[in-house]
Amino acid sequence: MGVTAFVFVDVAGDHTKSAFKTITRMAGVRTVYAITGPHDLIVQIEAPTLEELNELVLSRIRSVDGVLKTTTAIVLNL
Repeated sequence: MGVTAFVFVDVAGDHTKSAFKTITRMAGVRTVYAITGPHDLIVQIEAPTLEELNELVLSRIRSVDGVLKTTTAIVLNL
């Protein structure tokens, strides 16, 4: 079983649509929603390992044009 997380994404100004489209096409991304509140997008991601999840968030999602900040919540299975 891999690692599942939800990533809250803050996007600059008018970059929300383009960031949404770019993130949606990434391997490991399960769903992307535009949301109201303090964040612009919420992204459900899955990766085989914590290291690969780290790579997806830190190197790929954060490098998308217009992305200002991410906050990641890793799912804990109880």
